[in-house]
Amino acid sequence: MYRITVRIEDVERRKRSVGLLHVIAALFLIVKAADYYRLLEFKNFMPIAPMVLIAAISMFYGFFRKKVDFSARFNSKLRLLQFTAFLILAIVFMNSGRTLDIVAVVIFAFICLLLFFTEKKIFAGTDIVLDENGVTVPATFKDVLVPWKDLSEVIVREDFVTLFHVGQKYLQFQVMQDLSTLEIAKLNAFCREKIEGAASNRNHPESQ
Repeated sequence: MYRITVRIEDVERRKRSVGLLHVIAALFLIVKAADYYRLLEFKNFMPIAPMVLIAAISMFYGFFRKKVDFSARFNSKLRLLQFTAFLILAIVFMNSGRTLDIVAVVIFAFICLLLFFTEKKIFAGTDIVLDENGVTVPATFKDVLVPWKDLSEVIVREDFVTLFHVGQKYLQFQVMQDLSTLEIAKLNAFCREKIEGAASNRNHPESQ
């Protein structure tokens, strides 16, 4: 099995949107915390203080994530804090009978939980995997396996990996790691061997 770190544009777009999504979550958390504070008739700030603190941290993180946490080590932890904050707000709103507020914060809690899983995946790394089954390409939600029988050629260079489909379509990915000449030769030989084997099985199914 071989791994090649590549750049996936869909994943990169999702990474760029992470900061904005943190800011949106922070703004909505502030709005709903303020609504609950209004229900308390502005008499006790302490119940909403944790919400405001989480919102402030989320806002700061959303604007400065690339500077303070480029590797996204704290991203998942912050998503869990947001999920917990919205869940607590949903519980306290139940006593007020404000159905619309309950539904809104539950929806945002679910969104934060979904973002926790999807963002954890996109920051885990983007490696193309070459093994006996085919070429596995990383994606935002679920990795995609391209079987060898669906490929006519795979070309690995020091800058790009190109997958040529049997249907004359192709996918190309920018290589984000240093590959030696020997490594490139091994990768291309491995791919050629697997594609030729799959083609032979496809042309002579009775020999399987």
